[in-house]
Amino acid sequence: MNKSSRRLAALFVLGIAALYPPLLGAFNRPGSFLGIPILPLYLFTAWVMLVVISWILGRGDEL
Repeated sequence: MNKSSRRLAALFVLGIAALYPPLLGAFNRPGSFLGIPILPLYLFTAWVMLVVISWILGRGDEL
C-alpha cells in the first residue's frame, strides 16, 4: 500500500469514528451555538472537514 492509500484509509477510519453513534450522543444535547443546534452543527462541520481533507489528499503532490 502506498502512502496516499494509507492516508485515505486513515481518513476513512477517522470519518467512521467522527460519525460513530456514541460520539454523536455527546453532541445531542439541548443548547445552541450562534443559534444553531449543537448536533447539526457538529455533523455539518465534521462532514465539511472530511470533504476538505479528502480533497487535499486527492490532489496528491500537486501542492
